[in-house]
Amino acid sequence: MKATATVRPYTGRIAIALACLLIVLFPLVVQERYYLHIAILIFIYITLVQSWNLPGGFAGYISFGHVLFFGMGGYTVGILMNFLNVGPTWAILAAGGVAIVLALLFGSISLRLRGVYFAIATLAVAIIGKLVIGNIDVLGGAEGMLLPLSPWSIEFEKIPFYYAAAGTAAAATLTMVLIRRSNLGFRLLALKDDEDKAEASGINTTKHKVIAFIISAFFPGIIGGLHAYYIGYINPAANFSILYSANVLVMAAFGGIGTIGGPIIGATTFVALSEILSYSVGSQFRLGIYGLILVLVTIFLPRGVISLRETLRSRRRAPREQLEATTSERGD
Repeated sequence: MKATATVRPYTGRIAIALACLLIVLFPLVVQERYYLHIAILIFIYITLVQSWNLPGGFAGYISFGHVLFFGMGGYTVGILMNFLNVGPTWAILAAGGVAIVLALLFGSISLRLRGVYFAIATLAVAIIGKLVIGNIDVLGGAEGMLLPLSPWSIEFEKIPFYYAAAGTAAAATLTMVLIRRSNLGFRLLALKDDEDKAEASGINTTKHKVIAFIISAFFPGIIGGLHAYYIGYINPAANFSILYSANVLVMAAFGGIGTIGGPIIGATTFVALSEILSYSVGSQFRLGIYGLILVLVTIFLPRGVISLRETLRSRRRAPREQLEATTSERGD
């Protein structure tokens, strides 16, 4: 048993190292622009789902408003690059800062609500943000505006965006790992189990919820700004689309809400599946198939696909434990 316990951590570390190596080498081996584009979309959604998972999975506050931070991140980059000639790197970092300010403003108010009321409030804030931006003529109104083109050649331009998106997804994932192991993570989980008991035990629930909301807003702001520069165009309908919130919720539920690996599994599976279904059955049937898959996962794997790992481990462990118990009985 001791040998098995010591081998498993090293196996996990080796798998992570190999995955990181694969991500780094992927653009050098696979130079097809289409596959690089799919990889960029996967990293974008991993970032969004990991960020949503902090308040949604750890604290139990389901948000439909994270698209506000994504959309405002894109518009921040558009404004800074078009009107102030700010470079893309600083503009994208500023997008994260704007998202933090918005989270501080709206989070301190909306997080006083609970359950469905919080979800409705976040959805309302996202819709209001979309309407406000869509009625500002200097920003292009409903039609939106173009962003400056990247300085790279067509053959090379996707590679910098690939590494930037991969780095952002990795940073978001690492942040969630560190939070999960920190006092903040434990307190958020206690808050999720029973907020009243957590508050009675001395946890400042409002403070911890706001901190989680602020951290979870930063990465969508960053990735929203990067996405805007990558696409080269922003408009309210696309940047503030409620489909982003719906996709994030579906991906989190599929992979496993409240886990670290779940968002990675969910985002990778659904982005890849989206492309496959678009070519095989057409986009008109895609949402129906999504719904069917989600229903099946909810029924048979309520804790997400990642729960299969624990199920397989328990099945492997049961015969071993039974054998050890039988051996010890014979020895007695």
